[in-house]
Amino acid sequence: MKKIYAILIIIGAVFLYHSCQRDDICPESTPTTPRLVILFKDKDSIGRNKAVTNLNVRAEGEAEFYFEEPVNDTIISIPLRTNENFTNYDFYLNLNTSDTTTLPNLDKIRFSYSPEDIFVSRACGYKINFLELDANLKNEPGNNTNWIDHVEVQQPNDIVDETTTHLYIYH
Repeated sequence: MKKIYAILIIIGAVFLYHSCQRDDICPESTPTTPRLVILFKDKDSIGRNKAVTNLNVRAEGEAEFYFEEPVNDTIISIPLRTNENFTNYDFYLNLNTSDTTTLPNLDKIRFSYSPEDIFVSRACGYKINFLELDANLKNEPGNNTNWIDHVEVQQPNDIVDETTTHLYIYH
């Protein structure tokens, strides 16, 4: 009889041990939905990076700009919509609120892609990868000219991390 109690205690302990779980906390090192990484290049010297002047971007239909202050840099990262298969962005060059003499120049780019849901873990949930990225620069009507000369999607054209450049914008 003592052997049966001992066996039952051991079996019960095994069940209790396996029913306990670690806290469901998503570590900071876990990959999340990547942003689109854009590098600005000189249209006249293809291999050379070229910083933008007072650039800010806004998703079409949104009231707020993505950056708190306009940026003067050669590289930016912006999010894509996860619930759609496209995102339209307005790129404003020379957007300086203190200088009223220089008008900002607006160009529009439509990013299309296939969102792919990937289950990361119970604590972290899902992340979205963007497959088959395509970018189309919209030509401005009338006599206005685009400040962006052209865009070039890098291959492979899947956005799965933020460690590589996904798109070149030549200006």
